[in-house]
Amino acid sequence: MSGVGVELLGVIAVGIGAAAVLYAALHAARKAGLVLPRWILAAGIGLAMIGYSVWNDYSWFERAKGRLPADTEILLTGTDKMPWAPWTYLFPITTRFAALDPASIERSGADAASAQITLVERRGPMLVVGQDFDCVGGRIRPGSADWMSVTEGDPAFAYICGEEG
Repeated sequence: MSGVGVELLGVIAVGIGAAAVLYAALHAARKAGLVLPRWILAAGIGLAMIGYSVWNDYSWFERAKGRLPADTEILLTGTDKMPWAPWTYLFPITTRFAALDPASIERSGADAASAQITLVERRGPMLVVGQDFDCVGGRIRPGSADWMSVTEGDPAFAYICGEEG
């Protein structure tokens, strides 16, 4: 099952749980003589589902990062704003990141290295891309592509070649 399917099941489970709790609470309130409007059940279920969905979106990055090895370096993060969630224009959601596990670094002398860069995207597949670094020449080679010049501020190059370059 894909990430969207699992998230949908989570929202449905929260809705069912909220329905059970609210139904019991409303039943107890009626037994106590308190009559509440019937729409409270539907509104409570809807609010619980929306609340879970918002929590799930904003906590994804920390939960995904927590599943990585302890010394993993987060190189970059990417955020998104979504029209169906207007609050994301004020507080964007982290939806992707690039990470480097220092254990994957292999040095080839003082001026060259290779490492595995992990690319993680919410609701997408995780990719691991091997990358070679020429610290003296200021070049990188992602995967099996040709060598290319490093762009200024490249976090992977800075992490790998910080001491040499």
